[in-house]
Amino acid sequence: MPLVSVIIPVYNGAATIGRALKSVFDQTFTDYEIVVCDDGSTDDTSAVLAGYGDRIRVLRQANRGFPAARNAAVAASRGELIALIDHDDQWLPRKLEVQVAALQNDRGAVLVYSDVTVVNEAGDESRASPVAAATAHAPSMDEMLARLWPIMPSTVVMRRDAFDRTGGFCESLGQDLDFWPLIREQGGFIYLPDRLVRFTFGQLYPKVLKRDFGPDGFVDLIRSRYGARADGLVADFIRHRVRMIANAGVIEMSRGNMEGARQCFIRVLKYDPRHVKSYLRIARTYLPAPIRRALGGKASREHRIVGEE
Repeated sequence: MPLVSVIIPVYNGAATIGRALKSVFDQTFTDYEIVVCDDGSTDDTSAVLAGYGDRIRVLRQANRGFPAARNAAVAASRGELIALIDHDDQWLPRKLEVQVAALQNDRGAVLVYSDVTVVNEAGDESRASPVAAATAHAPSMDEMLARLWPIMPSTVVMRRDAFDRTGGFCESLGQDLDFWPLIREQGGFIYLPDRLVRFTFGQLYPKVLKRDFGPDGFVDLIRSRYGARADGLVADFIRHRVRMIANAGVIEMSRGNMEGARQCFIRVLKYDPRHVKSYLRIARTYLPAPIRRALGGKASREHRIVGEE
């Protein structure tokens, strides 16, 4: 039985899954298995995975989202520790070695994660790490309920027994943001400041909409678990979604994709009906092309700001 189960969900990742798998094969720590869940891919992902033979285990399911794919892969795995990596990310060679040692040295901790280097789809470093000075430490439970904590799935190694006690990732939300407070209830975290993962921040649209299930599910779930204690987390979640989806809309508007931009701004209003800028931006998407071009300077400035955040 391997000590670590490496869990990889993939959807239409034929172009990137090989890079992710190579980063696992290049690990200095070797006591692991790899379980990949193909979440209904429609590209050549299946053929790419078949080329690895028995070096990996592959599950296939109808498209249900990454939380469901992760849960299915974990259920089919055997390791005492669970390591997550998404199909478009990469691990540095000592990632598992360092993190497994950290958990073995602290039996009270249930999860270890690290900082990341953020890259674009071409592999070039593209923006600052999401881990700022104020969050560069393992959070207390109160801190996790005060704001979103910058834990990227591909940085995480966690104990299987703690994962099992959480019941796994919530499959109805399409995201993992609710999972981190839940597993924090099971024990402490370890934060490593080393940038052990190359995290791909790709094109926002249309992914930002396809993976968005609206505010109600997350808010209702967090409120039912933690009540008013999680007011800060709920408010930060809404701010984060507004900022992310609005940024996607501004980028699409600068590219001339008015329909896509409009979809984004309409979705923003589901999170914040008082977001005045979104109403104004929706109106701009209906303007004739010459007027849009005349206003292009503003859109371009907004686009540059988005890229620098």
